[in-house]
Amino acid sequence: MNKLMKLSTLTAAILASSSLYAAEVSTKGGFEVKSDDGQYSFKFNGRIQLDAAAFSSDDIDLNNGTEIRRARFAASGKMEQWGYKLQYDFISSEAIKDAYISYNGYKNTEILIGSQIEAFGMEPQTSSNDVTFIERAAVVEAFGLNRAMGIAARQWGDNWTANYGVYGQDVNAGTNGDEELGFNGRFNYAPVISKDQLISFGASISTRQLSEGATVRFRTRPESHQADTRIVDSGNRAADSYNMYALETAMKFGSITVLGEYMTADVNATTGKDSSFDGYYLSASYLFNGATRPYATHQGKFKRVKPSKDGLWEVAARFSSVDLNDKDAGVYGGQVDAITLGANYYINNNMRAMFNLVSSDGDEHANYDATSIAARLQVTW
Repeated sequence: MNKLMKLSTLTAAILASSSLYAAEVSTKGGFEVKSDDGQYSFKFNGRIQLDAAAFSSDDIDLNNGTEIRRARFAASGKMEQWGYKLQYDFISSEAIKDAYISYNGYKNTEILIGSQIEAFGMEPQTSSNDVTFIERAAVVEAFGLNRAMGIAARQWGDNWTANYGVYGQDVNAGTNGDEELGFNGRFNYAPVISKDQLISFGASISTRQLSEGATVRFRTRPESHQADTRIVDSGNRAADSYNMYALETAMKFGSITVLGEYMTADVNATTGKDSSFDGYYLSASYLFNGATRPYATHQGKFKRVKPSKDGLWEVAARFSSVDLNDKDAGVYGGQVDAITLGANYYINNNMRAMFNLVSSDGDEHANYDATSIAARLQVTW
């Protein structure tokens, strides 16, 4: 009933927006209405991702099966120099995703207030509609930040992007006492950038103060969401703050794309010794038929592949590693290496099928080793 009421509210907003004195209506890849002068607009879009996975492990019984990974609807638009976006996921327990108001009155600058993705790393910024593999790398799940309430700014030039902001907690999370605050910043620079070539480097920082008695925890699945048991897990660490850092590189040479990120987390403990964890990934992909992966300069990230005609294949490989052990601090959360082989078929601009084979090899402190095969059918509009 609660979700039905929220859907009704979203529908009402859509109907209300249809009263715009618009002369231009577009249904290409979604539904968008624009006013004659372009100062007002409304867009409705969404995504459905249907997954299936099967596991093999000598250490644990992981459930084979299917799931609706995401089912989201979103409304966004602009009113002169102001914009907005509301995105709701009907599957996730963290149902409210984006819910922000933006201001675009300054050149090459966007200011966002509300629930939004925190500025940290490249792959965490990339939409699940656009990532190359079914799931993001294990290190990104372990350290990559998600959405939180905050106020942030994004500025850009011809070959650089800067994101920075102050963030609170996830709007879906309950709070006891004062809300914890953190600061994030991300900067990337592309000395080489064109339609067919890209060389980009970036760095990110995140620092967060925790409330009294708080804990911090890092953990990750074996690059499959259907594996409920995490393959490595630091456990809850009592801390008053923690800092995270990331380095990134992205390269594109025609149909070949190479990505890599390194992330580390330093935990300032309130009991016991401080601890540090880290991880990285390196991936490469190839698009057939001479296609190239689009890059959004003003956002510093790759966008979805849109085939020039229906039917386009892509092959990809990734190596990732996460180490949640810190011998000096007496923390043994486990270390895991994962190799992922992938193939994607872009049916058209709005649909794609994805296939992944993942082999995860943990050390003696990891919870298990596992191999999985997974598939996804995705539609976006």
